[in-house]
Amino acid sequence: MFMQDITRFAAAPVQADTSTQIASAHTSFGLVAGTQVETAGGWRMIETLHIGESVYTLDGGLARIVAMNRREVLPGEPVIRIAGGYFDACSDLFLMPGQDLLLDTMGLTEAPYTCLSAEVLAACRGISRSATPRRVEVVTPIFAEEEAVWAQSGVLLRCPGVKPDEASAYPRMHDAAAAVFLETRQRRFS
Repeated sequence: MFMQDITRFAAAPVQADTSTQIASAHTSFGLVAGTQVETAGGWRMIETLHIGESVYTLDGGLARIVAMNRREVLPGEPVIRIAGGYFDACSDLFLMPGQDLLLDTMGLTEAPYTCLSAEVLAACRGISRSATPRRVEVVTPIFAEEEAVWAQSGVLLRCPGVKPDEASAYPRMHDAAAAVFLETRQRRFS
């Protein structure tokens, strides 16, 4: 994060027992199979990535994946659908309700970005609650430290770092403040 090459300290994959602990701490996160993320080699679907590969982050640098949480969800599992064209998504994007997004505050707050869960966005135009029609893989890439990665060409998704109890570098809005922020943002910039 912020142009540090922390990956030089994480050259080897995280050990299996540590990876399991990290993954279990982030079960509400997740990118549904088919989500495209920007890698050093171009845009790739999240399910094709492996430990050791690098993806582009908010600061423009590459961050190496040090662990992966892969799990399947059953048909009917709740997901949040961001329709293509909304929140800078080039095409439809499906996320687990607890997956965090970073939104440009467009000058509405002092911070340049704010962190919101996909669930909070469900009240916005172009966003809907949905259910998985079939079994689907959900993948959470885990980095040496928390990162915001580019997905579906313009959406920033927060992905966890190795230390699950580490405080986030991105300010988070409470649900009531988030609702006001989203309404103001939508009115002002639509």
